Amino acid sequence: MEEFEMEEIGSPEQETQMQKAPKRPRFLLVLCIFTFIGSGYSALYYLLMPFAKGMLPEAMNLYGDAFKKMGTEVVEQMNQVMTFMAGVPSWKYLLAGLCFVGSVVGAAFMLKLRKEGFHIYVISQILSFAILSFLIGGLIKPQVGDIMWTVTFILLYYMQMRKAGVDLGMSKE
Repeated sequence: MEEFEMEEIGSPEQETQMQKAPKRPRFLLVLCIFTFIGSGYSALYYLLMPFAKGMLPEAMNLYGDAFKKMGTEVVEQMNQVMTFMAGVPSWKYLLAGLCFVGSVVGAAFMLKLRKEGFHIYVISQILSFAILSFLIGGLIKPQVGDIMWTVTFILLYYMQMRKAGVDLGMSKE
């Protein structure tokens, strides 16, 4: 068994290194948790949709009576949505799911204060909007509120990463 000397454990070099290490802002952790929840749920949703989409029309028939209580207009809208979602090719859902996985990976990297995480997150979010708007389209298009939330998160991540002292490679210097 090897014994440690007190000088090795709390040496001045180690204290200097700990002081130089960037400190993660608490709000960055909060943002990452929200991203893990939101993008993680979306990733699961879109990655599992190819396996579940065949059951959507059956589910509508099974639960149609419950929807009829809400009115015939609601039933028609639900039928349209379910039929549309069942008709989307599986590879499009998988591609959307992978974009949301990229968002989670980016947030995990940002949690470790790695600048690559910010870039992965931004690219994943842009690709997810492009896939949902142009590849899937129809009734599953992102709304203005979704875009505003994403832009807000990108700006908040940017500010928190800069606050932590992470050089994101976007400065004019």
